Amino acid sequence: MASESDFVKKGQASERRHRRSECLADALRLQLEACRDDEGLAAIVVSDELGFCLAHSGGDGGHDELAANLPMLADPAQRPALVDDDGELRGPGAVLAITTFSIAGSRFHACAVKESAAATETSASGTDALARVASGFTRMLAE
Repeated sequence: MASESDFVKKGQASERRHRRSECLADALRLQLEACRDDEGLAAIVVSDELGFCLAHSGGDGGHDELAANLPMLADPAQRPALVDDDGELRGPGAVLAITTFSIAGSRFHACAVKESAAATETSASGTDALARVASGFTRMLAE
């Protein structure tokens, strides 16, 4: 079987099944990378209900700070000041989409980050990517 680098050298697109890992942390990161690349997002961050960063992909290194704020950002009562006139949640120079999901009674928050200039070019404010993230995490963490 050819390795991923063999496909890249030959100019062939790498397939999802060639980018897998037995290590749970690596598998979660690969899931985020695939979602981020497919949707053209700047970053995706997943945190637990306390704001601890569980996994991230992309970004400028501010993933721990974003993860720490996700529980507050996911709470509609705490975020009105961050919502713009169009009803979108905005961070500095970026548009954020946030979802919350549960696995075995624990709550998790996922955030898709789009650069403001790319906001109109991606699907439904990153919600498609976040649905894939929630589904993938649920499947992988349930194993």
